[in-house]
Amino acid sequence: MTREADVAIVGGGVVGQLLALALSDRGRTVLLLDAGPACPPASWAGGGILSALFPWRYPDPLTALTLDACTRYQVLARRILAVEGPDPEILTCGMHVEAGDEMAAALSWAERYAISAEPASDSPLGAEGVVSFPTIAAIRNPRLLKGLATLLAAEHVAVQRPVTVVGMDAVAGRWRLETSAGVVVAQQVALSAGAWSAGLLASRGLQMPLMPVKGEMLLYGPQVPAPPHILLAREGYVIPRADGHMLVGSTVQPGLMDHRLTDEAGRFLENVAARLWPPLVGQIPLAQWAGIRPGSSRSWPIMGELPGGPGLFVATGHYRNGLVSAPASAELLADLMCGRTPSLDPEPYSVSSSSPP
Repeated sequence: MTREADVAIVGGGVVGQLLALALSDRGRTVLLLDAGPACPPASWAGGGILSALFPWRYPDPLTALTLDACTRYQVLARRILAVEGPDPEILTCGMHVEAGDEMAAALSWAERYAISAEPASDSPLGAEGVVSFPTIAAIRNPRLLKGLATLLAAEHVAVQRPVTVVGMDAVAGRWRLETSAGVVVAQQVALSAGAWSAGLLASRGLQMPLMPVKGEMLLYGPQVPAPPHILLAREGYVIPRADGHMLVGSTVQPGLMDHRLTDEAGRFLENVAARLWPPLVGQIPLAQWAGIRPGSSRSWPIMGELPGGPGLFVATGHYRNGLVSAPASAELLADLMCGRTPSLDPEPYSVSSSSPP
């Protein structure tokens, strides 16, 4: 069976789904190809913090993608609720960050970007060296992904899952994708398959500075009170949910594409929980899980049209900032694919760019 569309998007994580929505909003017919459990997206596995971790450490191209994430997701949440999808539960609880001797850098960064920040004199993380960002929020990412699926269905965006892409070729000015469910023909293709993008690119002879990075997390129940804010320190974080549950994360294991859980990671995260939020001492986690992040040798994502492949685009390498940067990333790439001038300069994100401006 052969299916046709203006655009085929490979990858059903948050970037792929938001890109499908953005292209549909621009009048394009889209087919989203999602591998499902065979290659699960990292989007569902993270904590959902709508900020980069230690945000002052990142270059301008990453910051530009994250600044209005909360506002963008609030607009998206209204669209999801309007089609009776699940509430993504955006919680503006603020974030306390253990900055230590980077306090001045953190406050200077916040002032530069007009983000509320101040030293936190009364924080579970300590009396000194902690900066409070009171406007930072978190989103419940599994509910977000379900809500996006509901919204795409309501907008009549075609989604095929589970399906894997096994080959791509340019034929007569169009792209022909061989998949596990048949052939797909499209004018343009966007690869947004996270850590699995590297293999698809390699099949085209394209090598990029990508690597899988495994991360494990814990979920605690509301048996003890949750912290009033997100708590972030060097070794990890604790994120409160609106219903009193708490997420604790996360491990960082470069080079691994293995979703198996480890006792070592569980013990490490239990120690993180105990150190950052003492009421969790002795509490038994409800769940432990792993995700595979799309790591990169640079600290901001790779997005744009690939050299030597007209009509073949990529959005990957978001590493730990995929969720917070996804709305702006999708808008930028959708504009490029539609021949529009993006609101952000696309050059820093291009495949050829190796350093931020």
